[in-house]
Amino acid sequence: MVSKLRPIVLAGGVGKRLWPLSTEKNPKQFIPIFEEFSLFDLTLQRLNKASLFKKPIIVTSKKYLNKVNESLQRTGIEVDKIILEPEPKNTCPAITMPVMLSLLKNSQEDFFVCPSDHYISKNKNFYESCLLARKNLNESGLMLMGIKPEHPSTEYGYILTEENQNSIKKVESFIEKPDLKDAKNLIKKNNVYWNSGMFIFNGSWFLETLKSLEPLAYKNIFKAIESGKNKSKYFYPEKRSFSKISSISFDKAFAEKESNILMATLDAGWSDLGSWLSLSALQKLPSSAMTLYSEGLYERCDKPWGFYEILMETDLSKVKLISVFPDQKLSLQKHKHRTETWYVISGTAKVTKGNERFTMQAGDSVIIDKNQIHRLENITEEPLEVIEIQTGSYFGEDDIVRLEDTYGRADIY
Repeated sequence: MVSKLRPIVLAGGVGKRLWPLSTEKNPKQFIPIFEEFSLFDLTLQRLNKASLFKKPIIVTSKKYLNKVNESLQRTGIEVDKIILEPEPKNTCPAITMPVMLSLLKNSQEDFFVCPSDHYISKNKNFYESCLLARKNLNESGLMLMGIKPEHPSTEYGYILTEENQNSIKKVESFIEKPDLKDAKNLIKKNNVYWNSGMFIFNGSWFLETLKSLEPLAYKNIFKAIESGKNKSKYFYPEKRSFSKISSISFDKAFAEKESNILMATLDAGWSDLGSWLSLSALQKLPSSAMTLYSEGLYERCDKPWGFYEILMETDLSKVKLISVFPDQKLSLQKHKHRTETWYVISGTAKVTKGNERFTMQAGDSVIIDKNQIHRLENITEEPLEVIEIQTGSYFGEDDIVRLEDTYGRADIY
């Protein structure tokens, strides 16, 4: 019989790339994207499979404790422990602490690490991949979950494996987030996968290996655990020792230094929803049941060049979805009171920014400063979609100063 895995759920991130939807006070893992449920809710529900997983350990920030408890109440999920970090220290400490705590009770634990802000649409496929990975886990090695790329993406790190047709492959190297040109070349290879950030390992082996790879980090994390305090299901690392821990990722501290790594392919409708590009791609899938930006929920404003929809608006920011028809362009303009950031979602954009003129494709972004002359054009025969994030003191349409306009609207708001 295959032993069960102890999940470690990472829930302390702030989702910076999805600002202003995701903020430090309300990060993306706790936002109700699917009716009343958040990505954190769905993660807990997915791990609620007693034949495969033990009760999870959640690692989060003290400031998110209320949100975590609300989710536990909403989903009815029971947890083994909630570790409350005094400050963010990246993923290596966040993963090491629950392993140390668990091994005090059971030295034979195997762990499954997963972020709480990723989306998976096919839970059955997810379970099958986890079970396969668990059955093939080397007690002295790391098992990754890799995603076969569907398109060139600059948002993810990549895994290079040996070339074979086996379900489990040996990892040869890691590739940092590439630029678009390199991403296009990477996905042409059969042995390249996106790194999902999910992995499995034996706890005792992990701690022994980390101690040799990062002795100082290990020592400081151990002190924070040794002097920490248990209060019911909550664990509080000791602040002073915790503050001495270096902020270092699991990939840098461990995975990229370890040679004994295998990978199981995960084909389960995965997305990390780490950017406006991936969020918009999910919104377009009817099967996703995403309710955050349902079609028709926001008023559409038609323009001669296409249309825009306001996705959200606060006192400090405004988010628009801009759709530009083929061979159309917005006016040459500038703004006195706001800065704009454009994220290309689909199509090819021709951009004027001051004296510069350049093209952008899906995944590219650019910042337009206050009073900077700019223009957005669609020079192709396919629709162009752009997420525009405005920041500043005023977002009214009368903050548009038109210098040139194809549709005779110069000097008209």
